[in-house]
Amino acid sequence: MLRIFVGVVLFTCSLVSSQSLANTSGPSSQLTKYLMWKHERNSPPDSLIEIKYEIELVHIVHIDELKQRMNALVYVVEEWKDHTLSWNPSKFGNITQTWLPIESVWIPDLIVFNMLEYQNLLENIRSPMLIHSSGRVVRSYPALYSIMCPISVASFPFDDQQCALEIASWGYGEDKLIISVTSNNHLPHYSPNEEWALKNVGIERTSFVHESTSVSEVRFVISVSRKPLHYVINLVLPSYIICALSVAGLFARFSTRHERQERFTLGVTSILTMAVLSLVVSEKVPHSSQHVPLLLQFFLFNIIIVTSATIVTWPVMHIYGKGFRSRVPRPSPWLLKLFLLDKTTYQPVPMPSSLGISQEFQERQKLSELWSRIARRLDYLLSSFFLVLISIPTLSMFFQCAERIRAPEM
Repeated sequence: MLRIFVGVVLFTCSLVSSQSLANTSGPSSQLTKYLMWKHERNSPPDSLIEIKYEIELVHIVHIDELKQRMNALVYVVEEWKDHTLSWNPSKFGNITQTWLPIESVWIPDLIVFNMLEYQNLLENIRSPMLIHSSGRVVRSYPALYSIMCPISVASFPFDDQQCALEIASWGYGEDKLIISVTSNNHLPHYSPNEEWALKNVGIERTSFVHESTSVSEVRFVISVSRKPLHYVINLVLPSYIICALSVAGLFARFSTRHERQERFTLGVTSILTMAVLSLVVSEKVPHSSQHVPLLLQFFLFNIIIVTSATIVTWPVMHIYGKGFRSRVPRPSPWLLKLFLLDKTTYQPVPMPSSLGISQEFQERQKLSELWSRIARRLDYLLSSFFLVLISIPTLSMFFQCAERIRAPEM
């Protein structure tokens, strides 16, 4: 009898304790157990799944022109309905929403098809998913994507680029999963990039056919414009100064033949400097056989100008040297008129006969000075011509840079 009594007492105590534990578990815990019993994480919803996809650009981390890739930090919100995750709020303490771990819920297999690398910033954080009583599931997360981005270098450093994130389901076609988007250009969390100005962001819904299956796709297009001030100040301006000094030195007033010959070395040095700057540009942009970058065209133009100026120096030296020959030739009348050295504009100072200088020597000095003045005026003409030639493209680049600086960023 004693054993029977003790058994009844123990059974009664265990029953009371289990009931008390059941009463102490709150409606939130009961709701979680109910949803985990009702939902199968490996099974998608039975009906057609419509994913409402929103993506917001947070920061353009880097654009690598050589590798033709862009790194972008984005904030993504995915929303869909799963009736196996719905409940009646009146049965669970009027709870209208709850949170479940991502490992316990079915999620769509949306990926960025043209990505090279992907980093989930919440990978080491237990980030739950928001579940509404109607079965609406909301998943939000920040991500760092590295995507393929074709780079056009024709207008470098005044180029505009477009990079797109191509988002689609890996395994479901449009007969099971479709993606809907909402156009929203509002970027409250965007942080500007130092090298690129954001011009526009757009999102559009498209589709493509893969293995005879139509797949729903979303394209998030990012349009950016390069900020060229760095290249103009560090490459264009030094190049112009070097070329201008080279041209001015090649055609500067001279006193001896040896000084004129040394200016050939100045021209060659300037050409080598332009070649080095061209290498700096070629290492920055992709090696394309279709387009030559605008900045590289600028350097090549300067090389051609300095080379031409160096070559033209030789005939000027030849004209100057005519005045130092043993028998100085007389300049042609048309040559004197061309350089405005006719008798009305040029009258040499006569030597007094008391100095004992022969008439022949005076005539030789007169002709020598004539050739020197012709060479000097040719120097002025050529230096002005070449300086204007190198100034026009330089001013054009400065104007383009000023326009881009004044242009508003999104």
